Amino acid sequence: MALIPHQGLNMVSISKTKAAKRLAAVQKSKKAALSETEEEALKVRENMARLKALRLAKEAADQAIDPAKKSK
Repeated sequence: MALIPHQGLNMVSISKTKAAKRLAAVQKSKKAALSETEEEALKVRENMARLKALRLAKEAADQAIDPAKKSK
Protein backbone atom coordinates (compact mmCIF):
# COMPACT_ATOMS: atom_id res chain seq x y z
CA MET A 1 0.00 0.00 0.00
CA ALA A 2 3.01 2.28 0.12
CA LEU A 3 2.78 2.60 -3.65
CA ILE A 4 -0.75 4.05 -3.62
CA PRO A 5 0.16 7.30 -1.83
CA HIS A 6 3.23 7.62 -4.02
CA GLN A 7 1.13 7.11 -7.14
CA GLY A 8 -1.39 9.62 -5.80
CA LEU A 9 1.33 12.23 -5.38
CA ASN A 10 2.61 11.45 -8.85
CA MET A 11 -0.90 11.88 -10.28
CA VAL A 12 -1.24 15.23 -8.52
CA SER A 13 2.10 16.30 -9.94
CA ILE A 14 1.03 15.23 -13.42
CA SER A 15 -2.29 17.02 -13.02
CA LYS A 16 -0.54 20.20 -11.91
CA THR A 17 1.85 19.95 -14.85
CA LYS A 18 -1.02 19.46 -17.29
CA ALA A 19 -2.91 22.35 -15.73
CA ALA A 20 0.14 24.60 -15.96
CA LYS A 21 0.64 23.66 -19.61
CA ARG A 22 -3.03 24.28 -20.35
CA LEU A 23 -2.89 27.67 -18.60
CA ALA A 24 0.19 28.62 -20.61
CA ALA A 25 -1.56 27.60 -23.83
CA VAL A 26 -4.64 29.66 -22.95
CA GLN A 27 -2.55 32.69 -22.06
CA LYS A 28 -0.62 32.33 -25.31
CA SER A 29 -3.84 32.18 -27.33
CA LYS A 30 -5.18 35.24 -25.47
CA LYS A 31 -1.95 37.07 -26.27
CA ALA A 32 -2.25 36.06 -29.93
CA ALA A 33 -5.87 37.20 -30.00
CA LEU A 34 -4.91 40.48 -28.39
CA SER A 35 -2.12 41.04 -30.86
CA GLU A 36 -4.56 40.27 -33.71
CA THR A 37 -6.92 42.87 -32.25
CA GLU A 38 -4.11 45.37 -31.88
CA GLU A 39 -3.01 44.65 -35.45
CA GLU A 40 -6.54 45.26 -36.73
CA ALA A 41 -6.76 48.50 -34.75
CA LEU A 42 -3.45 49.62 -36.23
CA LYS A 43 -4.73 48.93 -39.75
CA VAL A 44 -7.86 50.99 -39.03
CA ARG A 45 -5.80 53.92 -37.67
CA GLU A 46 -3.46 53.80 -40.67
CA ASN A 47 -6.41 53.80 -43.07
CA MET A 48 -8.03 56.73 -41.24
CA ALA A 49 -4.77 58.66 -41.43
CA ARG A 50 -4.48 57.91 -45.15
CA LEU A 51 -8.05 59.06 -45.79
CA LYS A 52 -7.51 62.21 -43.74
CA ALA A 53 -4.37 63.02 -45.73
CA LEU A 54 -6.29 62.55 -48.98
CA ARG A 55 -9.12 64.77 -47.74
CA LEU A 56 -6.74 67.52 -46.64
CA ALA A 57 -4.88 67.35 -49.96
CA LYS A 58 -8.17 67.64 -51.84
CA GLU A 59 -9.25 70.59 -49.69
CA ALA A 60 -5.90 72.29 -50.31
CA ALA A 61 -6.23 71.69 -54.05
CA ASP A 62 -9.78 73.02 -54.02
CA GLN A 63 -8.61 76.05 -52.02
CA ALA A 64 -5.87 76.71 -54.58
CA ILE A 65 -8.39 76.62 -57.43
CA ASP A 66 -10.98 78.78 -55.70
CA PRO A 67 -9.37 80.93 -52.95
CA ALA A 68 -12.75 82.46 -52.04
CA LYS A 69 -14.00 79.04 -50.91
CA LYS A 70 -13.63 78.69 -47.15
CA SER A 71 -12.39 75.50 -45.55
CA LYS A 72 -14.45 73.85 -42.84
